[in-house]
Amino acid sequence: MASLEILSPVANVVEQSVKPAPRLRDLGHATIGLYWNMKAGGDAALDRTEQLLRERFPGARFKRYTGSVGWLMRHCTAEDADRIAAEVDAVVGTTND
Repeated sequence: MASLEILSPVANVVEQSVKPAPRLRDLGHATIGLYWNMKAGGDAALDRTEQLLRERFPGARFKRYTGSVGWLMRHCTAEDADRIAAEVDAVVGTTND
């Protein structure tokens, strides 16, 4: 006799949780990374973010980053994230969907 096995097409849910980084007490002399994944408009958002942060925290310094993987959209690898974290005190990133 033939048997029929029924499988669920729904994938198992994988949940991950990451605690947010602690807030910096002062951005006045911080180095702030600005990460853009190359999606349209993200660069404009980062330009405006930098402008507003410079006005509020004149002593802050800024470094621009993109990911090292991809062509139209640049993904941030674990190595990219480690390098950025070693170079800056805080990061602002943009994406657009």
